[in-house]
Amino acid sequence: MLVLLLLLSGCMTVPISSIPKLMRLDFLTMNFEHVRVGLQLPAYLSLRSGDAVMIARSRTDGLEGETVYTYTLVEDTDAAALAGFRPEKRMGTAATVWRIKPEDVAGLAELQERVRRSRIQGPRIRGSTEIKILKACLTGAFPAGPIYSSTYIKPAENEDYIPASIDNDLVKLFGPTEIRSLIRQCEN
Repeated sequence: MLVLLLLLSGCMTVPISSIPKLMRLDFLTMNFEHVRVGLQLPAYLSLRSGDAVMIARSRTDGLEGETVYTYTLVEDTDAAALAGFRPEKRMGTAATVWRIKPEDVAGLAELQERVRRSRIQGPRIRGSTEIKILKACLTGAFPAGPIYSSTYIKPAENEDYIPASIDNDLVKLFGPTEIRSLIRQCEN
């Protein structure tokens, strides 16, 4: 787990100024209890717990295949967490903060320890981590144009949010048919 990559289900627009910061993130030293993900979505979209996940993919040198671990993200409604997330204000958007589900933090710590041991004892484990929005719900009519989203990561308790992707068009990313299957009408 060399670099923590934030992806929104594929290619994205990473601000050039964020690339060095993102490259310095070290999966092995992160305390996932304090990691936060900031999302800026159109105000007509909302997520529920489990609609976004952190996916860790790993491969062991010399072995075939990939191991995939999925960790649920839950909304962090703590006033301090929300106050610390200040993305550039865009008309018609809403900002939310997400964290690893507390019950999943121990699983990530176990994975970190296995990767640390692999560096010493071998065979080496390598991988990546991504944030993925699995689904969302929509209030009102489905928009005719682009649906922009932005993703940020706060890698530690005393660090600022790093923009990981800005203004990704989800329609372009998923395709017009697929996006309609991922975004459902919100239930009252």
